[in-house]
Amino acid sequence: MSALRLEGIFKAFGGLLALGGVSLEVARGERRSLVGPNGAGKSTLLRVVGGEHRPDRGEIYLFGRRVTGWPPHRLARLGLARTFQITSLFPEKTPLEHVVLALLAAHPVRNRFWPLPLGHLEAEAKGVLAQVGLEGREGIEVQALSYGEQRQVELAVALAQRPTLLLLDEPLAGLSEEERRRVRRILQALPREITAVLVEHDLDFAYAFADRVTVLHQGQVLREGEPEEVRRDPRVVEVYVGGQAPLEGPPGGQGRAGRPVLEVRGLRAGYGQGEVLRGVDLEVGEGEVVALLGRNGMGKTTLFHAIMGLLPIQGEVLLGGRPLPPGALARAHAGLALVPQGRQMIPGLRVEEELLLAQRPGRWTLEKVYALFPRLRERRHAPSTVLSGGEQQMLAIARALLRNPRVLLLDEPTEGLSPLLVRHVGEILVEIARQGETILLAEQNASFALGMAHRVYFIEQGRITECVDAKRLREDPEILRQRMG
Repeated sequence: MSALRLEGIFKAFGGLLALGGVSLEVARGERRSLVGPNGAGKSTLLRVVGGEHRPDRGEIYLFGRRVTGWPPHRLARLGLARTFQITSLFPEKTPLEHVVLALLAAHPVRNRFWPLPLGHLEAEAKGVLAQVGLEGREGIEVQALSYGEQRQVELAVALAQRPTLLLLDEPLAGLSEEERRRVRRILQALPREITAVLVEHDLDFAYAFADRVTVLHQGQVLREGEPEEVRRDPRVVEVYVGGQAPLEGPPGGQGRAGRPVLEVRGLRAGYGQGEVLRGVDLEVGEGEVVALLGRNGMGKTTLFHAIMGLLPIQGEVLLGGRPLPPGALARAHAGLALVPQGRQMIPGLRVEEELLLAQRPGRWTLEKVYALFPRLRERRHAPSTVLSGGEQQMLAIARALLRNPRVLLLDEPTEGLSPLLVRHVGEILVEIARQGETILLAEQNASFALGMAHRVYFIEQGRITECVDAKRLREDPEILRQRMG
């Protein structure tokens, strides 16, 4: 008996067909990887299997039982658990509290008044957290953890449910290389009692992890087979990675384009009693693209949140030589726009509604944004939350541009994107910079950042350690390897 069987699954959103008759079968204990370019339907397929979306046509069988249209909580009782492309955790709760809650949900309580052995559950929760490499971090609020550690908490929550079928949606996205190695080891060590279906853009890991690989393209199965067979298929190479060269430097020459527009002086910030930023100084010139590089957990996202007014700070943030007022709304009105890590679509709104909500007078208009992102014009009537990861990233950038900001803050814009779409996003950002936008970019993909930056700041343990001309790093990659470890 198979663990999962799909028969002719169709799913459309408005006039857009996301899945066009997907059929596949996953054996018990199998490791199956789903790969393909952004917009191929991978995450939609996981949502359908996980009960978030009901298929328009087709049938779903879980361990031989027809479960088509079942809600997530009923599927969980059959042993299905999943992780998500974008983390969804309680920021003020600890990893231990998250995992205890997952254990309580999975506990076979027959009488709601029966006292549960909470101490035993805490001990079990600590064991699960140790399994994912979070020993010693159990009591820290999730909002104070690095993004990579938050992904590990989500994995621990899924494992605590004792699943027999585990759906993994981009578990390596946004992780540092050390964190990626740790999560790879965790996933490869999963017992064969757990059937695993993995969606992942890291093809090396997707192939190494899988017994079989299914390639989706435009909502249909393009290829299925053993990893090496799929890897050699030229059709897969073409649709997944394309054949384009990397970006070759920033627009407008190598030097700084103008006087400082954004200045950060002696910035300190953190979460609760924990200080993350320890006196950060940086500046961004008018029309300049500046990259902020550093391993996960070094303070990049915290710095963006502090600049944007989402955190209380010590120190100064100046825009055009003037101190910015406190608060995110005031800073947005003053001329900052943030493209956040994780994109943060607004549930219940369609694409065009999100864009119109963000629009302010200026040179970036709805028509100009649609010309830059024709895919958004095509999907303007679709709910923003059902877009693919790449489409959501386009929407997040377009939304920020329609604010007509003086400085655009981009936090990990390539996270979770296929190589082909990374290239596409890079070309769009180069065009935005060519039109004179001032950009501060935090990016895990260093080669992508160097392809469009004038200067690079390195951040280590909440401090700026060095500012280097990006051209120097492009000409001598060994400097970058030394700085990034």
